[in-house]
Amino acid sequence: MKYSLRLFTNIAIISAITVFTITAHNAYSQTRGLEFGDIVWQILIPDNPGTTLNDKQIRSMKQIQDVNGDNVNDVAVATGNYWTICFSGINGAIIWQYSTHFGSINTGSVEWEEAMAIADVNNDGTHDVVIGCGGGNEMIYALNGINGIVLWSYGNSTTTSDGDIESIKLKYDYNGDGFNDALVSASGVTNGGRHALICLNALNGEVIFYRTQPQPFTDDVVATESGGAIGVNNNGAPYSVTGFDTLGNSVWSYNSTGNTWSLIEVPDIGGDSAKDIIGLGGFTGSVFAISGKTGAQIWTQNLGSSNNGKITLLNDADGNGFADITLSAPQSASRVDTKTGNIIWTNFLSSSYLRGIDNIGDITGDSIDDIVIATQLQPRLLVLDGMNGNVLFNHIFGSTLTQRGDRAAALNDIDSNGINEFLGGNREGRVICFYGGNGTMTSLHTNNNIFPAGYKLYQNYPNPFNPGTGIKFDIAKSGIVNLTVYDILGKEISILVNENLNAGSYQVSFDGSSLSSGIYFYQLKSGGYSETVKMNLIK
Repeated sequence: MKYSLRLFTNIAIISAITVFTITAHNAYSQTRGLEFGDIVWQILIPDNPGTTLNDKQIRSMKQIQDVNGDNVNDVAVATGNYWTICFSGINGAIIWQYSTHFGSINTGSVEWEEAMAIADVNNDGTHDVVIGCGGGNEMIYALNGINGIVLWSYGNSTTTSDGDIESIKLKYDYNGDGFNDALVSASGVTNGGRHALICLNALNGEVIFYRTQPQPFTDDVVATESGGAIGVNNNGAPYSVTGFDTLGNSVWSYNSTGNTWSLIEVPDIGGDSAKDIIGLGGFTGSVFAISGKTGAQIWTQNLGSSNNGKITLLNDADGNGFADITLSAPQSASRVDTKTGNIIWTNFLSSSYLRGIDNIGDITGDSIDDIVIATQLQPRLLVLDGMNGNVLFNHIFGSTLTQRGDRAAALNDIDSNGINEFLGGNREGRVICFYGGNGTMTSLHTNNNIFPAGYKLYQNYPNPFNPGTGIKFDIAKSGIVNLTVYDILGKEISILVNENLNAGSYQVSFDGSSLSSGIYFYQLKSGGYSETVKMNLIK
């Protein structure tokens, strides 16, 4: 028995004062209401019946504007077991799913976070999902956001040596038809492959321009008002970022220190009235700002040991009139000023690499964007106060590398209270939607300087539950913490936590999908404290 998660059969309908749970048979009121950090819904990526290779890792996870007509944004997820799935933002129900496992050489999954892009590509008023695959597929598919049907595809289905699709961006119109086009980084292989910058008409997938790059491998690509830029490398040095115009022709080159994992366009920081570019490169956490016009370096910053990642744009926290950024990849979280490259704050999270990150907007009421982060070890999902980096929320996925946090994303306010929800996805294929709360940060307000006054084990929520529930607890002092589930006869069912934790407030998820209906108990032990609480599983 492990605490993985499956799709809720109940639907949480959230109002300002009450949460109602609806099943096929009845409805009842839970007057407690949802609080910041409560689990709204949770799912486990389904098996793919076409294959025995069920790597359910969350490769890419992004919200998509409402596709099922309930006025709530939905969630698109690409996984290691060849699925691209659209989930309802309100309850996690599957709206549609598309498999890129075709039982032939033309089989492969989305390999990279930025190889999934969201935009309205067929001009029907609803956003669609464009994915690029790797492995034995190496194709691009534009999927109808309403039903997942393929609108168009691009690539060669009879070869496995073209190279992975590294990145897709849908931001600018390159052919002048009034619709944004698909800018693609198509990598190569050691002995060939495409290694190309490709621009596709997003309405039909036709090639606008195709520019082979001088190096065999490509990295991230960014679309800009002057054309764009793409990272290229030689499976090692030299590494560079190549700028191109709106026809795809190379116009400048910037020498970087490693693979270019992420590139974003930012408002003018160089003073030439044109937008600029910030990039993340190498295993050293090298962040660089360069001119979008010429590729000239504006500043560099080193954030230490890192491993892949994404830059996320934030609003201006230090009041100098320029936006900020944060990023995954390093082993600590930072907020960096885009104008100067100065670090506004850093939180050393006692983690190995940050694997997922997103801007969740202001949840604390201070008008500063806050941040959600997925970490590798400890496997966690964290919410950080954007003003100072303090930890506001800490969810534990587990304790091993196979449970690592992989992706984090914002989900625009699902109950119209003005506060966004947030999403976490992990290596096991779990996706959890957490409630953003009303900005008061009640029972889970924890940071580096304020700790719980004592130990406390909370009632699980929801309760009764089927099959998943969340368990919160407070730890007053750092030390070994054990949280274990027992059946009514006292038999151990699952050890949810058994490790050294810092003082703070935590939440862990429990899945009862393999258990029978009945009464169960969970017990918290730490620092001489012991408490047991009853919970009720109803199927």
